Amino acid sequence: MTNKQRNYSKYLIIFVDVLGSQNKTDFQESYLINTVFHEEFQSQLKNDMPHTAYQRKVFTFSDCAYIFYQFKEDIEEERKDIGALFKVALCNCEPIFLRLLKEKILFRGGVYYGDAYVDSERNMFFGPAVVEAYKLESKVAVHPRILIDSFVAEKIDESVQKAIDAFLQNSPQANLLPIIGESSFGRGVVEKDIDEKYILNYLHYPENNIVLQGCYFSSIDFLNEIIDYCQSQIKTINDYRVIDKLYYLLRFTESKLSHLV
Repeated sequence: MTNKQRNYSKYLIIFVDVLGSQNKTDFQESYLINTVFHEEFQSQLKNDMPHTAYQRKVFTFSDCAYIFYQFKEDIEEERKDIGALFKVALCNCEPIFLRLLKEKILFRGGVYYGDAYVDSERNMFFGPAVVEAYKLESKVAVHPRILIDSFVAEKIDESVQKAIDAFLQNSPQANLLPIIGESSFGRGVVEKDIDEKYILNYLHYPENNIVLQGCYFSSIDFLNEIIDYCQSQIKTINDYRVIDKLYYLLRFTESKLSHLV
């Protein structure tokens, strides 16, 4: 992914930051955060095969991570479906966020597509899109959510609809769509929040009763675990800013659980 021509290239950038980490002084907790990042990213990198159209690069430091996605340089133009790239990137990230939630680690993030420079060999990256992804997280998101730029969200919606339409037109099992569900094509990965901003539904797996090995085996139990944690913390914490974030996660999780029961 090294940019030998030393110029900006187009990347999808996913920035994620752990909330409240500035106040975390316990070694074990900080170690856990970085271990989750490392293990999940290493696991995903093993799935990057020569035939895939995309490539990614991950930078982690302290309590945050930058994830870069772009098409490989030698990929044919007809394979460059930008909406599909965005969808794959966000779906690949969901296990990371679920693992963080499993460990009761709250996070926030921003997703943006645009110009950036990435030099893997020198462990260096910068550019306007890097700044915009950071701004979405730090200036706009506020709550434990992953904000998505509208261009990215709309391209994902187009890609999902395109995949569903192709299935209905070409598959002999098209009549099974109500059983298979549109979620299997990525419907619901991106949604609009109460303030009309696009967000990543990082509970898309459990909401659709998809088991994530190594994280949870029961979607209902997993969602209830998050709800119980939020409720118990709200009763004991005095900082209204933290309580507000817990209430957001509580309401968000309850809404997903309601789709299952």
